[in-house]
Amino acid sequence: MATIKISRAKSCSAAIDYAKGRDKLSESDKSWLTQNGVPIDTVDALDGRSVATSGVLVDPDYAKSQMKQTRDLFQNTGSTEAMRVIQSFSHEDLDPTNPADWQRCNDLGNELAQKMAPDHQVAVYTHLDGTGHKLHNHIIVNMPNLKTGKKYHHQNDFKRLSKLNDEIAQAHGLSIIDREQAPTERRTMAERQLETKNEYVWKDDLRGRIDKIMGDTAISSYKDFSECLAHSGIIVHDRGKSFSYEFLDVKKKHRRARGKTLGTDYEKETILDELELRQKPADPDISHLRKYSREAETSYLRSQQRSDRHGRDHQISTSPDTAIKQRERDAEQRKQSTTRSSQGIDRLTIAIKSITDDLQRLTRQVNRFIDKRLGILNQLIAMNKKHEQSVKAQKLSALTKQTKQNKINRQYPSRRSRGRER
Repeated sequence: MATIKISRAKSCSAAIDYAKGRDKLSESDKSWLTQNGVPIDTVDALDGRSVATSGVLVDPDYAKSQMKQTRDLFQNTGSTEAMRVIQSFSHEDLDPTNPADWQRCNDLGNELAQKMAPDHQVAVYTHLDGTGHKLHNHIIVNMPNLKTGKKYHHQNDFKRLSKLNDEIAQAHGLSIIDREQAPTERRTMAERQLETKNEYVWKDDLRGRIDKIMGDTAISSYKDFSECLAHSGIIVHDRGKSFSYEFLDVKKKHRRARGKTLGTDYEKETILDELELRQKPADPDISHLRKYSREAETSYLRSQQRSDRHGRDHQISTSPDTAIKQRERDAEQRKQSTTRSSQGIDRLTIAIKSITDDLQRLTRQVNRFIDKRLGILNQLIAMNKKHEQSVKAQKLSALTKQTKQNKINRQYPSRRSRGRER
């Protein structure tokens, strides 16, 4: 299936250098190609990470200089010089061991480039390295429009590009993602690798804490939800159309994630719909429509926890030694108190970190404001100095002319003056 990612590149030249990857195809990648039947001559001919290239209104070999000339001409790109799109294909659609599919992959990227950014310079570089050796395109879009000079800009560009990408894939008989059947959790390659090694994954920790809160059906409002998260050391932020979460992981490292990066179960719409549903009387005919897919699992875990607690309580109540019973109760209370204190410290640490970040942003804004005003003041001082010099020069010129005229008058007195002398 064909997937895409989109990001902004502050340096277009750096993005192109990475995409071209001159002399950077690793020996392990070359060995993998030869072991999978790619002719040695074809592998030896590869001089970089890109196995196929093309361009739209630009030569991919000279894209860096040509795109820079365009940006210098229009001078309105701002802090973003280019857009970068990565278009990937599964092994079922394109075979990285088939050189013919290398060019096919590049052609698909070129087709997407023409549709997504008409009248823009676009360079397409095809790679097959990386985890899984999937064929993928690095598509670099220069910001200025060659006809209008305006910057490349689209609202909700990921949705637009996903639709274009799906249309192209379907037209060429390739598979696409069934977004209605998309997984409720979104996991990166790094997360999957850590999970395979049984190592700590902080997003799983965050998901687990949220799952535990949502597993309590007594929580039926956003206020309850946010307060319970706070008790678990998580601060939830309402960002308008989405939620974001921040907390300290087990290594006391500050972490932050948006709901959509965790999965559909953690997005604002899903959470609020579930909470609203809990406020209504239970209806057996619609209970299966609940969006929060982990309710059954978490309910089971809660029942197991209640069973464990019940077993422990029963064991203590049947013990004849009341002193031991009291000490265990005191120890449990101290443990709970320590846990609450630790959670309080975590919340305070996160709050302080947020305040510090805000102060740093404010400091940067003030510095930029001062620098701008100092620049204007320096310009005014320079203009005033130049004006004073001009006035002095004019006065000096006038004085020089007057002195010369007086000298001439003394040397050559007028006739009237000579008549008086006679």
